[in-house]
Amino acid sequence: MIRLALSLSIFVLSFKVTGQPYAHSLGVRAGYSSGITYKGFLRHRMSAIEADVLYNRHGFNASGIYEYHVEPFPDNQWLVYFGGGAFGGNWEGDISMGIVALTGMEYIVRDLPLSFSIDWRPMMNAFRIFELDFLDVGVSIRYRFSL
Repeated sequence: MIRLALSLSIFVLSFKVTGQPYAHSLGVRAGYSSGITYKGFLRHRMSAIEADVLYNRHGFNASGIYEYHVEPFPDNQWLVYFGGGAFGGNWEGDISMGIVALTGMEYIVRDLPLSFSIDWRPMMNAFRIFELDFLDVGVSIRYRFSL
């Protein structure tokens, strides 16, 4: 387990890190959880905040996730990201709150203001009903813009 963590750390730290690739993006996510997704990069950093309103088999929920991004290739179009946060909403007809982790990959189109991503987000509901859900894989398409 320690070898795996060390190998993963060296792999992630070997990526080139630069400034934020864009300011804001808004779009839709389809998959196990589907709905509206927003991502905003923090100024001059490779960190972002993602906010989602999604529906899945448990019900509606809203989430806020802090993400860290790295660029695995020198072309500045691909991003690999990971992070975590919290969610709240409806879980099997009852009020829910819990934590969510996230890992994924994003492709930024150079000539169009679009980005495409695929991600995996395991969730743990910790309020009233304790349940884990590891099935949440989805794809997103977002429109990139600046304010």
